[in-house]
Order: sequence, then structure tokens, then C-alpha cells
Amino acid sequence: MNEIENNKKTEYRAPALEKGLEILELLAAADEPLSKKQIAEKLNRSINEIFRMLSVLVNKKYIEFDNEFSVYTLTLKMFALSNQHPPVALLLKNAQPLMEDLSVKLNQSCHLSLYQNHELVVISKQESPYKMGFSLRVGVSLDILGSGSGLVLLSYLSKQDQQHILNKCEASDEEREHALNLSESIIKDGHFIGESPQISGVTNISVPIFSVLGDILAILTIPYMTLNTATVHHHVENIEHARDELITVAEKLNHNLTKC
Repeated sequence: MNEIENNKKTEYRAPALEKGLEILELLAAADEPLSKKQIAEKLNRSINEIFRMLSVLVNKKYIEFDNEFSVYTLTLKMFALSNQHPPVALLLKNAQPLMEDLSVKLNQSCHLSLYQNHELVVISKQESPYKMGFSLRVGVSLDILGSGSGLVLLSYLSKQDQQHILNKCEASDEEREHALNLSESIIKDGHFIGESPQISGVTNISVPIFSVLGDILAILTIPYMTLNTATVHHHVENIEHARDELITVAEKLNHNLTKC
């Protein structure tokens, strides 16, 4: 970086904005709510430095203050704002009715995930209408190398983007190699199907959703639960039928998005 660039970087700094973004990023990554003191310590700032910024973020509803425990948490406002972006809003509008029909047909839940801000995030879900099922919370981040959604995402990215994601993953060389080795078969089959490495009894079935430009936009997944027909007292569609129904929904969704 030359001297002119250094001067511009100094000239265009916005300390208040930087503090606000640091707080939002910290709370987004935190596993639990944080107190004012904890936030200050983790950001290596004084409480006085962050006091006003916390108040503004609470007033603007980006974060929430719990009076009982005196801690702060991130709200879903940023998530909601990101989903108002036209391509995402269009995706959600088209996907929701198809996901509802799919869950009713199969008595299985499904979810839609999107890669944004270097994270694979669940942006929509549909619960199984049956009394039992497995589903993920909207807004949760997925392990890219440990989920069907992540493996499908990785398969349809460029080599450069693949490497960028792999460099950020906390995974062994064997896990990275395994994920890349699956890419060819996923692209050939047009979907991924395999046992969840995290939840016993769940098989991930994932399909890609494409943008009008042909690049991967999102991933639709059924975390298929194996139910016993004899004990649940109703017909249970087998996993092959669930896969075919999911592929059909993805084809409809891809068609709807490309004609909009």
C-alpha cells in the first residue's frame, strides 16, 4: 500500500461506525448473550467507548438488551434486511409454497440455505406436519463440510471460491479432500444424498437452486428422518421418493426464478 492509499485510509475512517460494526460482529459470533463489560473486554475498548453505541444499536433494534440479566443479544433485523434484497425476496416468495407442499406430501421438514457474508445460513424452513421431525432454526449457520447443503454449495462453485471457503473451514485435510472428491458425483447426479455426520438417523438430501445467470443461488435440503411405518401408523414415503419429490420442487423453483 503506497503513501496516498495510507492517507486515504486514515482520512476516511469513521470510528463510531467501526465501533458499531465491531459490536454487531461480536454479538453475531457469540454463543450466548454478553454484558457491557464482556463486550468492552472482548473488543479491547473501555465501557465509555461503547456505551453510546450500544444505546443507539438498541434504539435502532439491531441489538436487544435484557434488563433482567443486563446482557445484549443480536436481533434478527440485519437478517430481515438482507432478505429484502430483490433476488433473495424473490427466492423466498417462490420457494415458500413449494416447500409447504413438499413437507405435507412427505411428512418431512425442509429448509432453504443461502451463502452470504462468508456463511451458509438457513433463510427459510418448513416444519414437518407430523408430530415428530427434525428441523433447523432460521438464521442458523451450517457447517459447510458437515452438511449436505454445504457439499452441494461447494460442488457448484469455481475452484477459486472453493479454495476460499476451504481455507476458512476448521477441518482436517482429509475432510477437505473428501468434500472435493464428492463434487464430481454431486454435479453428475444433480443432488447430494448421504447420512448426516452430525445427527444419527437423519439422511441429508440436498439440491442446488440457480440464479438467472446460472450460478448457484441457494440449496434446498430435506433432513430425511427414517420413520417406522408399523409404529407411526401411517404410510411413510421412502427416501428415493423423497429425493425425487425434492428434485421436482427444485426444477419448479429454478424454472420460476429464470422466467421472472
